[in-house]
Amino acid sequence: MKKDYTIRQNKLKGSGMKVKYVCVVLALFLVSCYLQPPDTLQDVKDVTDLPQDHTARLADVPADKVLLTRDSQTAMNEHYDKTFFSVWHHPEPVHALPERLSAIFTQFAAHPGYGENKRKHSAAWLKKLQQNAWLENYPNTLQPAITVRSTNLRMLPTNGPHFYKPGGDINGWPFDNLQISSVAANTPILICHISRDRSWALVETSFAFGWIPAEDFARVDDPFMQTWQTSRYATVTRDKIPIVDANGNFSLRTSIGQMFPLITEMADKLEILIASADANHQAIIQRVFISREIMNIKPLPFTYANATRIANELIDEPYGWGGLYGNRDCSAMTRDFFAPFGIWLPRHSADQAKKIGIYIDLEAMEPQEKEKVILEQGIPYLSLLWRRGHIMLYIGERNGRALIFHNVWGLRITDARGEEGRKIIGKAVITTLHPGKELTNIDPDALLIKNLSAMTILAPAK
Repeated sequence: MKKDYTIRQNKLKGSGMKVKYVCVVLALFLVSCYLQPPDTLQDVKDVTDLPQDHTARLADVPADKVLLTRDSQTAMNEHYDKTFFSVWHHPEPVHALPERLSAIFTQFAAHPGYGENKRKHSAAWLKKLQQNAWLENYPNTLQPAITVRSTNLRMLPTNGPHFYKPGGDINGWPFDNLQISSVAANTPILICHISRDRSWALVETSFAFGWIPAEDFARVDDPFMQTWQTSRYATVTRDKIPIVDANGNFSLRTSIGQMFPLITEMADKLEILIASADANHQAIIQRVFISREIMNIKPLPFTYANATRIANELIDEPYGWGGLYGNRDCSAMTRDFFAPFGIWLPRHSADQAKKIGIYIDLEAMEPQEKEKVILEQGIPYLSLLWRRGHIMLYIGERNGRALIFHNVWGLRITDARGEEGRKIIGKAVITTLHPGKELTNIDPDALLIKNLSAMTILAPAK
């Protein structure tokens, strides 16, 4: 009996341990679900179910249909070229005005924010940057130049970040408040000012202004500018492809829509000019041959086949706030998409919606009416859809729903603690105007269709 009792007792102890183990595992699972970001718990149905390939759109439209008349595209392309080189023909800053520069320092003095180490910036941090900016004698130089490698326009002369909060998302990482925009290699610029330590330059481009590192540009003279402005250009149609010089050395990496002077046209390749810097930071010109698989003559004819080809170069690219990490945000993506076709877009999403094309106000409409107008009046791949803070490309319809192509950070949700969060998408995707509607924690007031403000048609169809 004693032996049986002992065995029974041990069995009970063993079963009790198993129950305790199961309870602990279950508790850990529930806690992990509670603490786990909602992003990992449920996928966005649009992203998983819709074909993330623009060539799928060619089943519904004639691939060789021309969406812009020759005259319309020629006029738009001439405007593009004139705007692109405009900074070389301005004797003084147009946008980088002294009062704007002072306001930037005032803004960050009031909100010092946090750095990359998640610690708050000190007053000394900003004071040091202000001393180096040396704005008391602004502008101290006015000289045309060209970027010799891809670079970033910064609000202040530093590569260090500024976040309003130490955590991530919207007010924190990756939204560095000092990042204005990326700038592709071989972009014309105007040098307005050199920092006290001569390591930074305040420059204007044709679409924005900001500080860039001194090693990222070379000065140009009149002979260079005359040679560079040939009126015939090649445009990049393959993204992030390395270009090497005649000696096989790396020169730069391509970016969709980038343009270079065209010298000779051949069946399988183009001869173009690229710019680099000599030892004195003066621009020098080199001739290189580039495959037509990477570049083509600008402007590229605006057909559905070409539109889907360029869009597929951009799809699935990680979201890059202001062009950080060599990636694109929403307005950079739409801007670069249209560039090979010679269609100029401003850098900011609101300007893209309001300052070009035919503006159709959707603000006061109900969601169903908005989508009806888009489907009836929108031209696939030639229409922009805008809500405050976000710009999208209308690409057609599927099962009565408008389809859009956009580089999007995320969707507003409520997390397990009842706090606002984001369902991260974080890349360029094809969706409807209702992405995430199936999510149990989606904020219904944040749905794209509900907050859509306008559609802009860039040109009438042929």
